[in-house]
Amino acid sequence: MEVGDSWNESEAYGDELTGRLVRRLTSSGRINQTPTYHTNSGFTADGSSLAFASVREGVTWIIRADVESGDLTALWKAPGIGDRNYIHRGMSLEFADMDGGGICGNRVCMAPRSQVAVFCVGRQMLAVDIRTYEARVIMEDCGDEWIFGAPCVSPDERYVAVALSSSHPEMRGEEWTLNPRKRYEEYAHSLRIVRLPLAGCGELEVLYEHPTPAQSAHCAFCPTDGNLLYFDLDLPPRYWGGGDGLTPRIWLLDVEGKSVRPLKEEYPGPFQIHQAWLWDGSALCYHGHVPSGGGYFGIADVRGGVVWEEVFPEALAYGHNTPDAVRNALIIDGMFSEDRLQWLYWDRGSKGKPALEPICLHGTEWGSIPGQYSHPHPLTDAGGNWVSFTSAHGGRSDIYVVDISR
Repeated sequence: MEVGDSWNESEAYGDELTGRLVRRLTSSGRINQTPTYHTNSGFTADGSSLAFASVREGVTWIIRADVESGDLTALWKAPGIGDRNYIHRGMSLEFADMDGGGICGNRVCMAPRSQVAVFCVGRQMLAVDIRTYEARVIMEDCGDEWIFGAPCVSPDERYVAVALSSSHPEMRGEEWTLNPRKRYEEYAHSLRIVRLPLAGCGELEVLYEHPTPAQSAHCAFCPTDGNLLYFDLDLPPRYWGGGDGLTPRIWLLDVEGKSVRPLKEEYPGPFQIHQAWLWDGSALCYHGHVPSGGGYFGIADVRGGVVWEEVFPEALAYGHNTPDAVRNALIIDGMFSEDRLQWLYWDRGSKGKPALEPICLHGTEWGSIPGQYSHPHPLTDAGGNWVSFTSAHGGRSDIYVVDISR
């Protein structure tokens, strides 16, 4: 396979739960993985195309999918398998030929109007035009002491921001492939939020550096305000697995003022697991577990005011949430069910009972592949026509889209 090659390995079917049209975009390769659940990070602005990472033929590809037809096009090839950033966090693929020279789908994002896919490979950040296949370097080298979080693109598509966290001290230099004696979270880590021009060849600007041990895997610009950035503040001793159990995880960064503050101080539970911007940029949605059992969901505006917040004792499973682009609902892949995508409406007066509507079955085998390669990570396009998701079976994963336009 070469850059520019196009082919189709898809199949379409009616979902057995809802009857909605589902297209399985991939049926080859060992790992196929979309970007994360963060708003406006995977589809082009018109919703016609989706970018993702695919491990096949001993290398890792960035691929464009036409969601209507299922046509795939190879955009860029990384020389190896397994993402360095994941490996340093202890989430490596259990493949004998894994060498750290690959790409994780969770380190890919789309500049929707420019139709440029941004991604991290090794210590580099690059971008590739999904129409011309022209690639450029955004960051030449983050340094041996740093690993990338998930990149994000500003709403004017001039900048890319990313969280840089400490690499594993025992896996630096030539020793990076070794199995470390200590887990990643047993060390005191450093955290920076940085910004670079999307056009490439620009100067790195440090927007924020946390003064005490911390790390982060996610940051995202407000969809309507390039001066406002959210990031996860993951503190010891548990970092992304629970923080310090006291400090809120969701923080806002004033880009020009380079000042930070928590979105809000109080939540029903001690840790916010996943969060994302609403499409209009007015607020963030979030969810987490409560100590007494079950889970909570909420939406808070940028001033910290609660728009909606509820605790559901039956929300026991793991999962993710992302906001629907046209409905007053979150798209979730777990929490209330382990095998389906659902809408959770916040405007239907549930009074302790979740207002759920099924979208389709995803049927992933959670945990069947190490790390987050088996996680559905639902994403929707700006028009609210498609939801993409990943599903793993038999030790490999594929990418699907479901038509939610009607």
